[in-house]
Amino acid sequence: MDVRQLEYFLAVVDHGGFNRAASALYLSQPSLSQAIRALERDLGSDLFHRIGRRAVLTDAGTALIAPAREAVRSLQLARASVESVHGLRGAGWTSRPRPHRPSSR
Repeated sequence: MDVRQLEYFLAVVDHGGFNRAASALYLSQPSLSQAIRALERDLGSDLFHRIGRRAVLTDAGTALIAPAREAVRSLQLARASVESVHGLRGAGWTSRPRPHRPSSR
């Protein structure tokens, strides 16, 4: 399981189906379906009932929504934290102490 798969899963949930989610993610629908199938294999459970062109959440899919949102949010926060430190370093800040140089008096 990886964060990309969780983001894709949430996109299907939020957009109400694979086709709309694929369009929103700028992916082909088969690529999105393949990623969701891989996630389902990793978890050992179907996340959606595929009924014709519709995708309806299973109980396992419903149970995954909140933890998936939390995981994605946490990773976004981690990424933003690192980026903010990187931005500070670019402005002359450093997170490590500078070596002490004795004065030459």
